[in-house]
Amino acid sequence: MSRLLLFSFLLIILISAVYTLQLYLDDNIIDQKSEIKSIEKEETSIVEPVKDFKARITKKPFGILITPETSPIQPERFSGYHTGVDVEYGDVKDDVVVLAVADGLVKYSGWVVGYGGVIAIRHQINNKEYLAVYGHLNPATLITKGKVIKGEQIGILGQENSTETDNERKHLHFALYIGKDLNLKGYVEVQNQLSDWINPMIIFFSK
Repeated sequence: MSRLLLFSFLLIILISAVYTLQLYLDDNIIDQKSEIKSIEKEETSIVEPVKDFKARITKKPFGILITPETSPIQPERFSGYHTGVDVEYGDVKDDVVVLAVADGLVKYSGWVVGYGGVIAIRHQINNKEYLAVYGHLNPATLITKGKVIKGEQIGILGQENSTETDNERKHLHFALYIGKDLNLKGYVEVQNQLSDWINPMIIFFSK
């Protein structure tokens, strides 16, 4: 009789231990899944480079063919297929702050013909590497340090018809280049060259 009681007692202890272990494993799995989701969310999280980013792309979207005759901007001095998107701020008199869309490393910061002030930052977005080109900024406001963090101010849009924008209107040219070299082109001559770039709206609409 005592052996039966002992056996029953040990069996109860064993069942209790297995049940406790299962609860621990279930909780641990849930915690790991939550952590993975948190990491994935952090990796894919980006911020828009300027306020009202999507709503203000009204004249030159990605890939549009621009010629002096057909351009929505007149007069027009550029031609070719547009490598990025133009975010229009001609109606805004106040300073327009430009932010880094993700953590990254500054590859170029300075003045370039056709842009005025421009900064190029290599970002890791959704586990892919892009060179982001932020054009038509006031050169005096550009950061020059190596590393930037997501949401950090990297400059302020330049004033229209000034050397800050190389005599262009007040807008942000934002482009994402998938190559490994430093490429600041705002336009390419033939359409198939656009394969070296990605439409930024794909990135932002997939958030």
